[in-house]
Amino acid sequence: MKPSQELTDKQAEFVKLVNNGLTTTNAYKQAGYATKNENSVNAAVSRLLRVNSVSAAIQRHNAQQLRKDTRIAAKVEERVAIDQGWLIDQLITTINDARKVNQFNVVRNSIVDIGKLCGLYVDKREVNAQLSIDAQLTQLDTSTLIQALTEAKHPEAIEAEFHEVSDS
Repeated sequence: MKPSQELTDKQAEFVKLVNNGLTTTNAYKQAGYATKNENSVNAAVSRLLRVNSVSAAIQRHNAQQLRKDTRIAAKVEERVAIDQGWLIDQLITTINDARKVNQFNVVRNSIVDIGKLCGLYVDKREVNAQLSIDAQLTQLDTSTLIQALTEAKHPEAIEAEFHEVSDS
């Protein structure tokens, strides 16, 4: 089928408007079709959509849009496919390129970055916090630790004064 040759001017306009995101009712009105009332418009739109050349043109556009969306989704998926392995490959490439031009600081930083990605380097603040907690816990005796854990499991209610507020 040849889409534009089988459609009247109004049908072609209707198809274009629907393909641009208008509702079929609004596209029907804007394409220049005569409208008496909403019920007659809905019936006319239904009849128009049953015309083979009109429905085929809309379906062709939808199929083209789906193929385009699928290609875009594939490109996005490729971009999102950044994982630890990809990052390490990029850093290794950076290391090799930097060695060729004697940029040893870049080489060193890239090696450190690979170590961080692999979990071999830990942020100094994380280590200090862990050592601080460990140091405090080792200073407590066993009975104090057990008592603290027991109190944490069953906290006591806090006694306080309260006032009842009425809605009036």
